[in-house]
Amino acid sequence: MNANDGARSPAGAFTFYSRPSCSLTCTQERITFWSLVILCFGTAIAFAIQGYWLVLPFAGLEIGLLAWALESLRKRENNYEILTIDGDTVVLEWRLGKQSGRRELNRQWVHVQCDCATPGRNCHLCVKSHGLETEVGHYLSDEARLKLAVTLKNKLHG
Repeated sequence: MNANDGARSPAGAFTFYSRPSCSLTCTQERITFWSLVILCFGTAIAFAIQGYWLVLPFAGLEIGLLAWALESLRKRENNYEILTIDGDTVVLEWRLGKQSGRRELNRQWVHVQCDCATPGRNCHLCVKSHGLETEVGHYLSDEARLKLAVTLKNKLHG
């Protein structure tokens, strides 16, 4: 996953930006998909000619699942998270699928909490203020979430 662990904007604000890693371009995705379609159906047709016709429905199911998986990944490519600390204001912006949001918080009341199911594993990083909780670091590994938690605590209260 791509993440900018704390770029400084020209105004001196701390900004954290994170988004899913989309390693295939649209053209590469199409080439990969159609190559696999040709390979899968070519093999299935070869077996069907030999009398193993039951291979064809399974080949169709396999390609259908691949198309669904690639479409699901394509829907995620516009997702992002931005956390900006500028003076006494903390701004959280996000897009997750069709949902997007923006929340402005007072820096003095913001609390960072990182809970892990086991030490260093399955961590959830939340920014809390006035009874509202927003999870951040969706696209990060557990190690990166722990590092971000320390960075945010230092930036907010340090």
